[in-house]
Amino acid sequence: MDPVAGAVPTRQGRGLFPQGPRGLGTSAARIVPNTPTKRQDISVPPSPRSTAERRWPEHWIASAPASSPAAKDASTPLGVSLYCPRPVRVDEPLGAEVNERLLTWVRRVGIFPGRLDAVRACNYGRYAMLIHPDCDDPERLLLVAQCMAALFAVDDYYCDDERTGSDTALVGNRLTLAQSALDPAHLVGVWGYHEQLERALTSDPVLVALRSYIDNVASIATPAQVGRVRHETVAMFVAMNGEAGWRTTKTTPAVWEYLAARQVNSFLPCMTLIDVIGGYELPATLYNHPPVRRATMLAASASIILNDLYSMAKESEPGIDDGGLPDVIAAEQGCTTQEAVRLSAAYHDELVHEFEAAHRELTTTMPSPQLWRYLTGLHSWLGGNHEWHATTGRYATGTRDRSV
Repeated sequence: MDPVAGAVPTRQGRGLFPQGPRGLGTSAARIVPNTPTKRQDISVPPSPRSTAERRWPEHWIASAPASSPAAKDASTPLGVSLYCPRPVRVDEPLGAEVNERLLTWVRRVGIFPGRLDAVRACNYGRYAMLIHPDCDDPERLLLVAQCMAALFAVDDYYCDDERTGSDTALVGNRLTLAQSALDPAHLVGVWGYHEQLERALTSDPVLVALRSYIDNVASIATPAQVGRVRHETVAMFVAMNGEAGWRTTKTTPAVWEYLAARQVNSFLPCMTLIDVIGGYELPATLYNHPPVRRATMLAASASIILNDLYSMAKESEPGIDDGGLPDVIAAEQGCTTQEAVRLSAAYHDELVHEFEAAHRELTTTMPSPQLWRYLTGLHSWLGGNHEWHATTGRYATGTRDRSV
């Protein structure tokens, strides 16, 4: 088949991070992202609100939308541009509707108390609209926004932000209980253990949100899809616990070690909703097929390295001090923050190129419409992810409350 329009041929692997002196890295600079340029939309077939299987034109599902280097005035902090897909669909009224529905849910489950304005500014509803262009049902997109809000709550309240009560000494215990919110522990007998567990699960808003979210997934997904969501989310909890260990021991990991952990502690749990929201099912045999798994993990890694770049200013603030890949590179290479950002952006771009090459190969060699939809969904996810990061209030600097 024809190459992806606008894609740059995959580069040969090269050492982006040559061996160099190790030492304390520089702190991430507080840079405000520039105002995005006018976005370019790509026309896609309208998707009905029905939850039934949707049939897309083969010419669309068998190839990804175009990618191109982002213009510098629409790029990340510190002036670097990124090679990334463009958003497929930008429907602001739909995003706003989903966002308002999310705020109702946030009030009900109790996460981010007293911070509803900040949650609104994060615009998780717009995020859902951007990353799932094959769905225009606000109720299904609400599930995506709930996923984002619940998992960011785990990150803020349990792992990263001491200002909201996170404590590295408690991360393991809290994430273990969070697993029970996603995958019920079946306690039996007359000793009251089940009741004690239930009290714990209903007394913490983060756990309430997680349980509400997974119940909503189960209401529209197959058991296999629910199992996949649980598996990828719990795997992320394991990586979160490992990163807490680095903070507890005041250890800066090697770049390779950080990247391996970050692949799992990424947006991968959110990406598992691609076929759920699209109203079809990617069979487990395909989802776990090694070449498909590789493509998924490349996309997941690209999504979170982009996050590392956009979140630098917030993550470097007192009480968080978790600067992401640029800080790890700066510590290992003994280079400036600007150079570390450049290397991080280069690594992100290589991930996207490798993903697009894998996408082309798989759609050429595996004639599965479900797989084509899923891979195109991953590509669209990356474009929407970039657009959201460039505009969300979650990583804006200079405001008083950014703990969401």
